[in-house]
Amino acid sequence: MKKELEYTKEQLESFINHHMDAVIITDLEGQILRVNEAYEKVYGWKSHEVIGKKYYDIAGAFSKDVHENIKKTVAEKEAINRVEVVRARKDGSLVDLRITISPIFNGKDELVGLSGVCVDISEAKKAKQELDLLHRKLKESELKYRTLFEYANDAIYLLEIGSDHFPARFVEVNEAGCKRFGYTREELLSMPCHGIIPSDSDIVQKTVEEIRNGNLSFTLQSQFTFKSGEIKKLEYSGKLFNIENKKVLLIVSRDRTEYLKTEELLQKSEKLAAVGQLATAIAHEIRNPLTAIKGFMQLLTEKASKEELTYMNIISSEIERIEMITDEFMSVAKPQAVTFQSIDLQLLIQQVILLLQPQATMKNIFIELNSYGEMPFVYCESNQMKQVFINILKNAIEAMPSGGEIKVELRKKDNNHIHIQIIDEGVGISKERIKHLGEPFYSIKEDGIGLGLMICFNIIQQHKGTLSIESEVNKGTSVEICLPLD
Repeated sequence: MKKELEYTKEQLESFINHHMDAVIITDLEGQILRVNEAYEKVYGWKSHEVIGKKYYDIAGAFSKDVHENIKKTVAEKEAINRVEVVRARKDGSLVDLRITISPIFNGKDELVGLSGVCVDISEAKKAKQELDLLHRKLKESELKYRTLFEYANDAIYLLEIGSDHFPARFVEVNEAGCKRFGYTREELLSMPCHGIIPSDSDIVQKTVEEIRNGNLSFTLQSQFTFKSGEIKKLEYSGKLFNIENKKVLLIVSRDRTEYLKTEELLQKSEKLAAVGQLATAIAHEIRNPLTAIKGFMQLLTEKASKEELTYMNIISSEIERIEMITDEFMSVAKPQAVTFQSIDLQLLIQQVILLLQPQATMKNIFIELNSYGEMPFVYCESNQMKQVFINILKNAIEAMPSGGEIKVELRKKDNNHIHIQIIDEGVGISKERIKHLGEPFYSIKEDGIGLGLMICFNIIQQHKGTLSIESEVNKGTSVEICLPLD
């Protein structure tokens, strides 16, 4: 038995000495009886410096009262398990520990001492704090990303790309993207791409071409017709990358429709400014010599022979054309003061038709005026409105070299507006050229200067109305004017 006790003691000594964690053994009064090498490494105290001392006095561990509470707890054969504490080392630095305190009983089941195992958790705790900080930053980053993604004004899509380089399905989409397509997020994520964006559409074909060319990022412009029938001009940027061995494409799409309209308006306004500057400079320079030429032409006409008179009339006609162009320039550069009053628009149009009827008859053109219902008076400037109808009807007559019919229709669309439609059977205008009509210096006539329609658009705009033109080549043109009654 003595040998067995010695063997057991040797095993216990070996266990304590080679334990990787700090081990401390005390009597019931808290006096340190034994510490191992790990204790010396953790606390910085050598064994001979602490043995015989009260452990609660070493580096101010805790009070004697706490020791008494510990003793009472373990006396009931209950170990104090894995309590996390902060203790001071010999050099004053702090160390995070996880302590387990267990009772030591003798052969008579009497409590004779305490054993403590102290695990240094400083690195683990530091790692946990760093991990917690990383998780917190990730959550904050995710929240920022989600906020940016969801509330962005631009439409954002994440698309899975198939083996054929075509978009296969939506992986993610933000609220702006859902609104643009007119579907809910759940609908978009459950539908194949070709069910929403046709594979033969310009926007898909351009994207596939970029992917096939090996471009990982690109910016393109395209036009797309959405489910609502609305046509938008889009600028979209694409970024290609891999997620979980799947090729995905991040698309950020911006609606450029209004921007391009604004840009066109800006270009028009710049042209108008140029027109004004040119008009002021040119008109006065032309008018002075023109007056002298007209005076001498009148004197020469009185003495001219019959043959010479023919040439004189041609020259006079060309002088009148120069005057007309000058007047148009001046009306742009220096608009006249206008006086609005209630007028009978139907009567005004009849007067214009009567004025142009001889010119129309010479080209075998019949102008027909139809009004549907009782026409109320319109609050406008009569001379300006005459100029609008003269310009439009002259354009219609000149567009019908083979003759035909021009219809002028008036109708009251609602209680606040009147519509005037002028329909000819002329040569028509291509879609590419229609969008430029009304711009200064742009004309579809061989000898036109592009100011007539521009002045018409300006006058109608001043009257808070609208002017629109629809045309088809070789079938004719329809000009519709909408004017407010008040």
